[in-house]
Amino acid sequence: MIKCIVVGKMNHKYLNEGILYYKKQIPVDLDIIEIKDEKDSEGMKIEGRNILNKIKDSDVVVALAIKGKILDSIGFSKMIEDVNTYMQGDLVFVIGGSYGLSEEVYERANQKISFSKMTFPHQLMRLILIEQIYRGFMIMKHHPYHK
Repeated sequence: MIKCIVVGKMNHKYLNEGILYYKKQIPVDLDIIEIKDEKDSEGMKIEGRNILNKIKDSDVVVALAIKGKILDSIGFSKMIEDVNTYMQGDLVFVIGGSYGLSEEVYERANQKISFSKMTFPHQLMRLILIEQIYRGFMIMKHHPYHK
């Protein structure tokens, strides 16, 4: 199973439609867990506790962070494949809120990755992440989706 723990609610219909489109095609269960977005930087600690409450000890946690390692799509696919092959727990991606991730979540992460040095809206990042998960599975299957 793959879980995406995300801070904030999805309120853009067009992004949600894109997420559902890719989610339906991913060959494993994918669960999106929303955490309440706090109003200020002090709330980041509350968000962090709420995120950590959704993570099991056996989960492999990947935090999306600007200072994380940048992977290409093939490297991202390999990471998913390695977790599915060699690890016992679920693969959990975490997208923080407007103020980022708490230090506790950052420390719990088994890996930190960045999709770009640019900053993306958190709701758009959900769609990008789900599409890349789908692309990763297509790469594993040698499907022509990834050209």
